[in-house]
Amino acid sequence: MPVFVRGGDLISIQPMAWGEYEPEVVALIKHWADSGHSDFFLDIGANIGLISCQVGHLFKQIHVFEPNPDCLSLLKINLKSMLRQKEFHLHPYALGSQKERLTLMVPFDNWGGAFIASADNEYSPEVLAHKDGFTHFDPSQYQSHEVEVEPVHAVLSQLFSSFNSFGLRKGVIKIDVEGFESLVLKAIASTLPSDFEVLVVFENWNTQACLPTLTPGLNLKADFFHLASDVRPWPLLPRAINSLYNFMRGGHSLFLSPLKQTLQAGTCVLHIGPENT
Repeated sequence: MPVFVRGGDLISIQPMAWGEYEPEVVALIKHWADSGHSDFFLDIGANIGLISCQVGHLFKQIHVFEPNPDCLSLLKINLKSMLRQKEFHLHPYALGSQKERLTLMVPFDNWGGAFIASADNEYSPEVLAHKDGFTHFDPSQYQSHEVEVEPVHAVLSQLFSSFNSFGLRKGVIKIDVEGFESLVLKAIASTLPSDFEVLVVFENWNTQACLPTLTPGLNLKADFFHLASDVRPWPLLPRAINSLYNFMRGGHSLFLSPLKQTLQAGTCVLHIGPENT
């Protein structure tokens, strides 16, 4: 991809080595866009735009949200480079429960692991540190920024209303907000118009999250899935044997596994739409 990345940063490894980033998520989003959900794309927690750069051209409207001031210049120029024929809307703030200024903690070697220190963050400092490869939370491993936070319900309600006025009702939302996922999911459920259909892909590390609590008051059908893999068909055998088997068969399979009660760790998917979808 003709994009700018930060050498040495964890999220830069894939695009520098293989020319792509999170190909399984990109494949999902492209499939949904090709299946008629190409009206709008929301990238909430865009970082430097690696996902939007790969899929934005498939959608009629693209909105990206990123509060990290160090990422914004790279995000803007990457989108201009990859989405040359598309207009995109950049929102330089985070989404939270209310309008305020909060502290964004950014790991020095993993800008993609930046998180906001707030009572609304459902992840503990230990979980956030573990995600970033640390054994414990140490503030000296992070730089900090004061960032703007806008109320998620108001922002999404205004966006959905705007989409509706243009006849745009089927879209995709990607969420990567390091502990604010539940807050954003609940806001989507409470603000989405009854004639909309959306597919949401999000990162999750809260395996205790009860599914019904994530879509309160929703009058549409909601189905949750986990992006699973058979990369280790024999989990009790050494990884080397599984790797050799995958090499011989030409790769491994990814599939959406339905969730019934709670979320699983990793990439999860939420489909919201009418009962007949």
